[in-house]
Amino acid sequence: MKKLLYILLAFAVISCSGTDDILQEETSQNNSSELQPDKIWVYYAELPIITNVNQDWNYKFLYENGLLKRMTGRLNKVNSGGSNIYFFSNDIYTSVSYLPNQVVVEHSEMHDGVKKIVHKLQNNKLIKSEVYNNYNEIYQVKNYSYEANKISVHTKWYSWDTYDTYFFDSNKNLIKSEKLELSGNVQTKLTKTDYLNFDTAKNPYKKLSLLNENFFVKSLSENNYRKISYTTQYLPNDPQILPGNGYNEWTYQYNSDGQVVLSH
Repeated sequence: MKKLLYILLAFAVISCSGTDDILQEETSQNNSSELQPDKIWVYYAELPIITNVNQDWNYKFLYENGLLKRMTGRLNKVNSGGSNIYFFSNDIYTSVSYLPNQVVVEHSEMHDGVKKIVHKLQNNKLIKSEVYNNYNEIYQVKNYSYEANKISVHTKWYSWDTYDTYFFDSNKNLIKSEKLELSGNVQTKLTKTDYLNFDTAKNPYKKLSLLNENFFVKSLSENNYRKISYTTQYLPNDPQILPGNGYNEWTYQYNSDGQVVLSH
């Protein structure tokens, strides 16, 4: 009977470890084994279709004792005549501070209505994010839940809800995500994204995961995806409105150690 109990306990530990590895890596800000990029070209960090023309646009990162303390630089978007114009600001920064079971991310200037984000951790897992506006009011809350090879994020602000679900393969790489958007409890849009063409290089975004949603998604995998394809369906389904679709691809360079080169 004791032998059977030991076997069951060992199986339980093995079964849980796969999911915990994925989740703890994303919030292990002081893990000395993770990469600490000091500069990332915006082409690699954002969507290449919009930012591949200016090699001087770089995010810069500062660390202290293995902890990320600041990111400098911001990509801004302005709509003009129905088209988007992008420009980069070198003097705007984001600071990161640490408290017991909390990581606070604060922008020097408000960005998309966000001034500060307070991330709450439990057993080294991200469980909740509170988003503050310029008046120091919480206007958006994200709650995170975890299952085997899956992370779910529920975002709530005012009468809108978003449900993001991320799916992983046996290599700890993100293979698919689904984003369901609701307004007043009515489903309005579903976006499905596939993550493709992974390399075998180490992921350099692990310590950057709490800065913003883009870096959060990039940090989730063990390696680096080089292509995404997506479809968007507005709800309820209308046969006269076809689903939108598209893709983006990144072309990386690698050093002699096989690691991604993120800047020029």
